[in-house]
Amino acid sequence: MIRLLIALCLGGAVSVAAAVLNRTGSTTSISVRRNSLPTRVPASEVGLAAGAGIVVFTEKSCHSCQDVVRLIRGPAGAGLPVADIEYGANRDLHRKFNIDTVPTTVIVDEQGTVVAGWVGRVDLSEFTTALAKVV
Repeated sequence: MIRLLIALCLGGAVSVAAAVLNRTGSTTSISVRRNSLPTRVPASEVGLAAGAGIVVFTEKSCHSCQDVVRLIRGPAGAGLPVADIEYGANRDLHRKFNIDTVPTTVIVDEQGTVVAGWVGRVDLSEFTTALAKVV
């Protein structure tokens, strides 16, 4: 019986402490944006000539990034210019366009507006459809 009373008192003390800490703690939630695509990537800012192009944000040790770049520079890219923005060499561009996941791939039109994009693996059928919009 005494053990039960001690357990109830300890449980009550923990509940009171949790309520007090919860009231005095920060109520602001932290929001982390993940996997978002930029809406504009002007060609001149990523080293491409004016016109439509493909921009891939990568990181040197990322094997998926290398696969995406290989796919896009091959026949899948339809001859469009490709900008490979590697994180180690271009951290400022990754920050400027809020890239937080690699690979991030976007197809941009002549004005730099993102027509389509992918975070991670590129869906080839969606990629082909998006290319048709800018070629």
